[in-house]
Amino acid sequence: MLDRRQLLKSLAALLTLGAMPDKLLSSTQSPMLNRTIPSSRESIPIIGMGSWLTFDIAYDEEAMAQRVKILQHFFAHGGQLIDSSPMYGNSEKVIGRCLEILNNDQDLFSATKVWMWGKDAGIAQMEDSLAKWQLNRFKLMQIHNMLDWRDHLETLKQWKQQGRIDYIGITTSHGRRHNELEKALKDEQFDFVQFT
Repeated sequence: MLDRRQLLKSLAALLTLGAMPDKLLSSTQSPMLNRTIPSSRESIPIIGMGSWLTFDIAYDEEAMAQRVKILQHFFAHGGQLIDSSPMYGNSEKVIGRCLEILNNDQDLFSATKVWMWGKDAGIAQMEDSLAKWQLNRFKLMQIHNMLDWRDHLETLKQWKQQGRIDYIGITTSHGRRHNELEKALKDEQFDFVQFT
């Protein structure tokens, strides 16, 4: 099992792929390690692609070409999960454009977040994320930092039933709200949970 330091080193190494010559990237590498999602038994790679700084770029041709190459190598070597958020600046829009250029969402495990007060505002934010990613559905939608989580959970249950998402997640950050998270996990069914 990877510890946090090993994971961060692996992600940093992945970011350098865009600058590496193709001949250095051997297709004989070991297969990606997978983990099973308990609620569905679906298997996904244990390492995903975060997008906070890497994809929050200006819409510049050269910078976009680098991001396309990063995702191209990511998918070619077994990567699937890309995680983003509406709070990550241009990241969702850049990811959507990269996916359009690559014409590849078959291997994609798309994950983003809702972080907004109010049911209607949350729905609008999630619809906007779908439009930016250029997708009809997300694999995973997470209620970020438990913000207005009860209202969002009802929407996400409906979306899951309608096939607009596959998984519902919830997150906390920076050691906050753990008591409330514990109660939420006892009272409700979540497919994913993230806490620090």
